[in-house]
Amino acid sequence: MKQSALLFLAGAVVVTTACTLGPNWEKPQMEVPAVFRGAGMGEGNMADLPWQSVMKDKNLQALLNDVFTANRSLQALQHNVEAARQYITIARSPLFPSLGYMGSVNKGVNTSGGTAIVDTGGASTKSGMAGVTASWELDLWGKTRRAAESAEASAEEAQEQLNNLRVSLMRQVATGYLQLIMLDEQLRITRESVESYRDTLKLFNDQFKEGVVDGLQVASAEAALASAEAEAPALEMQIAELENSLSMLAGRAPGHIARSGSLRSYMNASKVAAGIPADVLARRPDIRAKEQALRAANAEVGVAIASYFPTISLTGAGGYAFPGLDDAVDGWGIGASLTGPLFQGHRLTANEAAKKEAFLAAKADYEQAVLAALSEVSTTLTQRKKLRAVISRQEAAVAAYEQSVSLAKQRYKEGYSAYFEVLDNQLRLFPMQKQLASYRFQYAACIPTLYTQLGGGWKE
Repeated sequence: MKQSALLFLAGAVVVTTACTLGPNWEKPQMEVPAVFRGAGMGEGNMADLPWQSVMKDKNLQALLNDVFTANRSLQALQHNVEAARQYITIARSPLFPSLGYMGSVNKGVNTSGGTAIVDTGGASTKSGMAGVTASWELDLWGKTRRAAESAEASAEEAQEQLNNLRVSLMRQVATGYLQLIMLDEQLRITRESVESYRDTLKLFNDQFKEGVVDGLQVASAEAALASAEAEAPALEMQIAELENSLSMLAGRAPGHIARSGSLRSYMNASKVAAGIPADVLARRPDIRAKEQALRAANAEVGVAIASYFPTISLTGAGGYAFPGLDDAVDGWGIGASLTGPLFQGHRLTANEAAKKEAFLAAKADYEQAVLAALSEVSTTLTQRKKLRAVISRQEAAVAAYEQSVSLAKQRYKEGYSAYFEVLDNQLRLFPMQKQLASYRFQYAACIPTLYTQLGGGWKE
């Protein structure tokens, strides 16, 4: 048995000094601009903040906590991460010797045509054996090590995909929460308009009976009221649908989503600091996932190259044989085998070429992800900057229409104009108020959008 041990020890020495074929991994380098387009001069990066410091609303925080703990898609991906980690162990296992055992017991009589072949006095024969086996494939060319490297990268990719899903859910839920507040404001405006139009229609009906106004004013008031009454249930339907969607993401049964605050209060809830573009490459989990996919593809090239070279395996066995189950005879054996390709119908060269093409495809995917990230951040920064100007002018327009409605009412009371002038200005005011709520929502939603686009929110 000493020779067997020495042989396996020699194999270990060979493996530790063996080479690893294929290209070694190098972190991809890509030129990025010094600053984001549309970014201000602020220092720091809002992605450095914990998500609770950005999403400060307590109701929103409770909703997000439920999402992070009960979302089924997150749970499924977490199991995928754990499975990917197990594949690392599977890929590394050939680096170590494989041990096994064997055994058998036999009983019978040696006869041919009723005549004993071996005279055993009519008694049956018994025999048995027991032993252990060992085998070890020497990783001389680094094929197993490259496969393990690929498995490690794939596990890291799965983890980053989990982080990216967490970020995506945060953005989706936070944006949906703000959209609910917008819909609440629009529903409030719509209900106010319904009451106002209903009063106007009553007034016009009374005046029509007295001959003060004609059917045109009555029909206009009826149309305004009917339109507003149709908008209210449509908004309520959108609210219910969005609440159900957010409940599903939070792992809850469909139901009401608790919320508070106004869009105006959320508009300046957090300061925006975008940092530098290079930070995005290090932070964003979707880019990090693409990087690990590229690393895995790089290792697979090494596996393909190592497949050209022979495989050397060491085997050994030892144990005892029992010819009559009474006396034991020990024995052992060791051996080595070498196998390698001679002609594979160009399978190996095609496999290498395919792996190299897969690497180039993964490299292009990584670079595209970087460009997409830079574009997303720059777009959101520009959107936020322009929306501030849009909201400012929209607020001025709403204020002017509110004043015009007030002046029209005053003119009507003083007898200078008909009430139709009030209705005409209200028909302009209420849509402008709802549009203002929409602009405020878009502006407020830039905060969770930009925070996640910069790579924040995926850490616990």
